[in-house]
Amino acid sequence: MAPEQRFQQIEETLSKNATMQQETQGQLRETQVLLRALVESQSRTQATISGLVESIGGYVDAADARMKRIEENLDGLIRAITAEHTNGKNRH
Repeated sequence: MAPEQRFQQIEETLSKNATMQQETQGQLRETQVLLRALVESQSRTQATISGLVESIGGYVDAADARMKRIEENLDGLIRAITAEHTNGKNRH
């Protein structure tokens, strides 16, 4: 192979490598943009999940308080019914 042909082949190879490098850099920039968007999305998702967990915790606490009041009211009702039922009756 003549030196001119060899130089031409080297120049073509270098040109292809430069083009491929530019394409790769473009793809890397696109990937970085997508990764940033993904991180932001995950942050928003985490904030949403935290809000849901907090909301659910509040709901559970409120449900526990309602259940305690119901149990207290049932205890009072049972005592009242028992007292009414046993009022005036002798126990044997």
